[in-house]
Formats: sequence, C-alpha cells, structure tokens
Amino acid sequence: MNADPAPTYNGEVIPSPVVRHTLEQQLALLNWHPVFTGRCPRCEMPLLQTKPPRVHWDCSCGWMDDSI
Repeated sequence: MNADPAPTYNGEVIPSPVVRHTLEQQLALLNWHPVFTGRCPRCEMPLLQTKPPRVHWDCSCGWMDDSI
C-alpha cells in the first residue's frame, strides 16, 4: 500500500501543482503587490479594485506591473 497516494477525482489522477516560489517569496508578494494590498508599492497611493479584476496595474507615479 502506498503511504502517500496521488489524489484522484472521478478515477483520474489530479496532478500536483508546480511550486514556482518559495514560501518567503509568496509572503513577500502578498505584502507587496496591489492586488493584495490595494496600494502602489512605489508611492503607497490607493489603487481601486475593479470589476472585472485588473490585469494590468498602473499608477500615476509611473509604476506599472504588466507581468500577467
């Protein structure tokens, strides 16, 4: 018996997600990116949440995040 079987759904194996960032990097992103903070990381001005959610984050100070 396998001690750590692969998760399945409806009989199909669910692949494990690829870890792209360390825990430290993930926490830094949560404390930095405006999608989580609601503020520009450069000038701290509030950036309004929109519906649908933004893809590109731009601030009047010139900071931009077009990484997505």
